Amino acid sequence: MAPVWEDTYDTAQKKTEDTRRKMFIDAVREKVPAIDPSLAFLTPTEIIQAFRDNDSIREYHERLSGYLCPEKEIGILFPDADRKPWTRGSTSALTYRNLFTSIKNLKLDDRVCIHTISPVLGVVPEEWYDDMPMYDSSGSQSFMVRRRGLSWNVDDFKDVISRSADLLVEFLSRNHERCGKWHVIYRVPSVHERIFQKAMEKQPFAVWPHTSRKSLADSYLGMKAIFKEISEG
Repeated sequence: MAPVWEDTYDTAQKKTEDTRRKMFIDAVREKVPAIDPSLAFLTPTEIIQAFRDNDSIREYHERLSGYLCPEKEIGILFPDADRKPWTRGSTSALTYRNLFTSIKNLKLDDRVCIHTISPVLGVVPEEWYDDMPMYDSSGSQSFMVRRRGLSWNVDDFKDVISRSADLLVEFLSRNHERCGKWHVIYRVPSVHERIFQKAMEKQPFAVWPHTSRKSLADSYLGMKAIFKEISEG
C-alpha cells in the first residue's frame, strides 16, 4: 500500500495539471472564441485519444469517408490555421484571407476547389468550414507543448502524422480523378509537410507541391505568386 503522502502528492499534482490545462484552454479561446473547449488538444497524446474516443472527431471522420469533392480543373490542399472558422469573406485567419483574395484577384473561383489538411480532422472541404468541429491542435506543435511545460510524446506525434496521412490517402483515393490537377501548399518545415509526405509514402498520387520558408500569413503577394504559377501550370 502506497504511503498516504504519495496519494496526497499525486492528487495535488493532478489538480495542478488540470488547473494549468484550463488556463491554457482559456487562453486559446480568448484568442479564438470559436474553439470548442472540449476539442482543445494540447499534446499529441490528447489528439490520439480524440481519434479513438471523441465522438465529434470520430463522427467527422465517418462523414469524410463518404465525401466526394466538386469536379474542378484544380484541386488545392492547404494547411489549417489556428484562427477559425476559415469562411470565405469573413475569416480572421490571415492565411485564408490571403488565399481567398489571391483566388478572387486571379479570377480562379470557378476553376478551383479548396481542401484543408488538418492533423485532427484529416481533410476539411471548404463547404464544411462553417460546421466542422472547431478544434485546437496546438498539441501537434512541439514548441507549444514544451513552452507550456506539458508532456511531448514523440511516438504519439508520429502516430498523429500517420493517422492524418491515412485520412489524406483515403480522401485522394476517392477524389483524385475528380480534379484535373492537384496542388498542395505548405510551409517548410511544418506538420502539414510531414502529413503530406507520409501520405505520399503510403500511396503516391500526382500532386504538385508549392512550399514556402515564410509563414503563409505574412505575404499576400507571396500567396498570389503561388496561385499565378498554379493557374499557368
